[in-house]
Amino acid sequence: MQPHKNASADAELEYGLLPFTPPQAALLSDCADDICAAGGPELPGAIACASAAALKIHGSLSFGQQSLLRRYADGQLAMLEFARLLPPRQDPPPSDLPPQQALENAPQCLYLAARSQILLHLVKHRAFAYDLDNNARLIRLVGNFCGGGLQPRNDESTDSGVELSSHAGLPLGPHTEAPYHCAVKPVDGHSPAPSALILTARWNPLDEPTCIIPMTPVIDRIGARAALALTSPSFDYTRSDSFVAGTGASGRAVSILQFDANGGYALRYNSYRYSLNENASPAAIAAFQALNTQVRCGEVIKIPLTPCNALLINNYRALHCRDIIRDNRRLLIRLFGYSRFVSPIVLNEDPLTVQG
Repeated sequence: MQPHKNASADAELEYGLLPFTPPQAALLSDCADDICAAGGPELPGAIACASAAALKIHGSLSFGQQSLLRRYADGQLAMLEFARLLPPRQDPPPSDLPPQQALENAPQCLYLAARSQILLHLVKHRAFAYDLDNNARLIRLVGNFCGGGLQPRNDESTDSGVELSSHAGLPLGPHTEAPYHCAVKPVDGHSPAPSALILTARWNPLDEPTCIIPMTPVIDRIGARAALALTSPSFDYTRSDSFVAGTGASGRAVSILQFDANGGYALRYNSYRYSLNENASPAAIAAFQALNTQVRCGEVIKIPLTPCNALLINNYRALHCRDIIRDNRRLLIRLFGYSRFVSPIVLNEDPLTVQG
């Protein structure tokens, strides 16, 4: 059963499912293999290869498939799931999760990342990295490397604190991805938040789901006046644990919601990092409380990730979260993407690195 089958009509409108035919999946796999053989998405030239591959694959798609891609590219969907993809060959889960350093350049991880890079290009997005996050690498491995999962790691100390990031096994509350300074256009030397993140799994033995909360129904429920109050600079946030030590900062007097001229919007929110600014008006206070309440009772769409699917999450239109990691072998591969509407502060063109 597909995870969206139990979704309400409102949530259903925010979800897209694009299954590939066997020839399309084989073509995507061959193109990802080529990028992987050349060194993966981190190396110069991968952008051009992924773009060329996307053009080739796009020509094989049906009108319905192309329409779905266009809806996501235009910002009209909260999430898009690609299905019936080809996994890495002969890659069973290990007995224990290998060290992060041993996985970063593993051919299977590079293959899945290259596949995701091509899928980003299919929706007119570019894979990129921030200079202050993930050591400026495009590929982020999402797994329990730091502890905090349901079962302690063999090397885990129960006395040490566990960071709130995707490198730990702790549950993560609903959030969009940092940084939270701005969306679409740079502000005060900061590039915008990611337009999208794309996730796939190398290993997910227990089919633990990634949880998505489409935000259009939530914003509709809090009402126009509250939504307007969320556009005011009335909120603060704390620094993300995912930033490199000594980089990144907390934020003060920022907005949560931003509308654009085309009727779309961009949300920046974290249920465990955002708070009210001391100068917040009564209207902003009430709006923030209403938002928190509606997010807590918002509809959650749960999608188990496997090597045979990939999930694009619109970082401006959806929140994502997860429960505590139950199987420490679970390993996701994540890339950030920028849409064609975003203007980052570019530090390096190929691979694309931006100032965070």
